[in-house]
Amino acid sequence: MAIRAVILILTLCFSTGAVGQFWDFETWHALKVGGKLTKDLSLSVEQQLRLDDNSTRINETFTEVGFGYDLPKGFDISTAYRLAWSPERDGVYSAQHRYNIDLGFSENLWKFKIKARARFQHRPSPSLINERLEPDDSPIYVRIKLGFEYRKLKDWTPGFEFETFVRTDIPSEAGARRFRYRVFLDYDLPKRQELGIFYMVQTDHEGRIPEFTSTVGLSFSYDWKRPKKKKKGND
Repeated sequence: MAIRAVILILTLCFSTGAVGQFWDFETWHALKVGGKLTKDLSLSVEQQLRLDDNSTRINETFTEVGFGYDLPKGFDISTAYRLAWSPERDGVYSAQHRYNIDLGFSENLWKFKIKARARFQHRPSPSLINERLEPDDSPIYVRIKLGFEYRKLKDWTPGFEFETFVRTDIPSEAGARRFRYRVFLDYDLPKRQELGIFYMVQTDHEGRIPEFTSTVGLSFSYDWKRPKKKKKGND
């Protein structure tokens, strides 16, 4: 009887939760080019297309330019600017801007590479009036990401990442409201090229109704090699 009661309670809980939840399936497609400008300074340019509404509608397309700088003892600092086109509430697509500043850390541990990243992210609204009256048009997040990857499978690199979003511009919504869980598999190609695939689940609790999104992503990247300095000859 006790086991039946527990099963009944769990069934009712999940049934009630499912009624008020929203699920969507998205696909992300990315092309990225990057590499070292100097020994410590790097540049990257990325183009992405993201489809939502069960991958039938363009949710966002953007171009992002980023710079990174390697610090001692496994730390790095980076910044990026993103110019995106995405639909507003009325369905009309418009340009949106976003910038972020990151502090990262990585460390090799046995056969794994452990990674951590803290990101400050802001998407300014088109006008200061909207920023004050409609804060959702200008969100500010602090994002914390933790992950690891397995480094001993030759050309294959599997891994897992967990990320949380903390909204900081609205005091009443302080705290983690969005979470991402991502598994990925990268494959090294000749000439510093790489193919990647991932599956991600995102849970969003910012609105009254929780939103759940599953995403499949495909990516191709190319890492250029920093040219060597020419040796001075004897003329």
